[in-house]
Parts: sequence; structure tokens; C-alpha cells
Amino acid sequence: MRLLIILFCSNFIFSDSYFPNETWEKKSASELGLNEEKVNLLIEKSFEDKATMGAVIIKDGYIVSEKYARGFNENSYGTSWSTAKSFYAALIGISLDKGEIKSLDEPVANYVDSYNSQSKKDITIREILNMTSGLEFPSHEHEMMFFEEDHLKYALEVEVENPPGEKFQYNNVNSMLLGDILLQATGKKADVLLEERILDKLEVKNKTLWRDSKQNVLTYCCIDMTARDYARFGQLFSNSGAWKDEQIISKELVDETFQYVWDTPNWWTDYK
Repeated sequence: MRLLIILFCSNFIFSDSYFPNETWEKKSASELGLNEEKVNLLIEKSFEDKATMGAVIIKDGYIVSEKYARGFNENSYGTSWSTAKSFYAALIGISLDKGEIKSLDEPVANYVDSYNSQSKKDITIREILNMTSGLEFPSHEHEMMFFEEDHLKYALEVEVENPPGEKFQYNNVNSMLLGDILLQATGKKADVLLEERILDKLEVKNKTLWRDSKQNVLTYCCIDMTARDYARFGQLFSNSGAWKDEQIISKELVDETFQYVWDTPNWWTDYK
């Protein structure tokens, strides 16, 4: 099942922006300058996929429309799967803001000892985030990692097959390394940082952040929250990293997040 969050972004004036507290306010499409028929059509189209469990449309922080599949409601959890990558990648940006990480172009080896090997010493944090590390990408696409007791051990043992920076490959192993980088940079587990630095500030009260059997945070997948709480994270980025009276992530880093990096629209079909 999946959750859909649709954000109609505006150019926010920081001091005048609306931010939800524990509850969300609602406004009609017409009140917010949207076409009601098109909003209804968007909701309808969202549920043409039978896997959709909920859809929420947000404009200027207000709920414009939402709908849930039978058996689900606004309190139902949905698993993020790979959307979690964006949450944990945001923590890398915050560590940059705080000076805990000096640059995205630092070698991963500055934080992960095993990356001091000849084959991995030149791989940078940026290449891990951009999925251009050159780490092995076999036919099973590392799906087996999900069933391991120790996901980090699995990720650290993956070797290199291409020079870093040359080829985009959507590889979960890259994102699994983020937790170890953050732990070495900050002294805290990635899920603890996510709560302290983002989710608590967004007033997300209820969530599940997955760990494996060895207590490694699954930074490549697996956060459980409601559709409305996922929308808070989307609103944070649509508001250039600001929430209420705090700049949680610098605008510069948020802007960099939206930069075009690789020509990837056909990567899956090209790979096949």
C-alpha cells in the first residue's frame, strides 16, 4: 500500500505562513485559489492505483482534500519504503549546517573506517547521496539486504564495480551507509537525530523508525507515519527548510536538493 502527498507550493512569506500543530486546518480549494474540479479529479486519479491507501492534498499548509481507502483513515500508518532516504539525507544537510560534516565532497572514509581501502577511499558523501558511488549493483539489486540480521555489515561488505562519479545506479546500499556516517559525525544514531532535529520540531508525535536485529537504523527505507505527518516533511521543503520561527535546514541546502544532477528518467528501462 502507498500514501500520496500532493503539495501545491507557494512562495511563502516566512512570518505569515501557516503551520499545523497537532491538528491540521482545512480550507476549500476555492479559498486557496485552486480549481475544485481539478482537485477532485486529482484525488480520483490517485485511487486508480489499487495500492493507494490514502491521498492528501496540501496548499499553503492547509488540507484542501484527502481520501483514504476502505479500512484506513487519517490515523493510519503507511510505510515510507524508499521515501525514508530523503528524511535521512536531510540529516546530512543539517550536519553540514552545524559543521559536523565539512563538505559533501569529503571522502566517506573520513567517517567509515572500512572505506580507507584502495578501492573505496575516493568515494565521497555526495556520490553516496547521488547514487554514483560505483558500488556493485548485481542482478538481485541487493534486495537480500532487507532480510539480513545486520544490514550495515552487508552494506559495508559490498565492493566497487565502477569508478565513482561516472554512473547512476539506484542502490540501497548507498543510503544504508548514511546512518554510519551520521553516527561517526555526531555520536548519535540516525533515528535519534531524525526525531531531535526534524520530527520533534514538526510536531510528529507518532511514528516508527525501523532498525535491524543489530540495532542499525534502516536509513535506506522504513519509516511508519500517517499521510498528514509525511506532509509536514513535504511542507518543510516547500518552505525552503523553515518551520515556524526556525530554519531547520538551510535554504541553500534545500535548493541544492532540487538541482538536476543526472539524466535518470529512463534509467530503469535502460538497465533492463
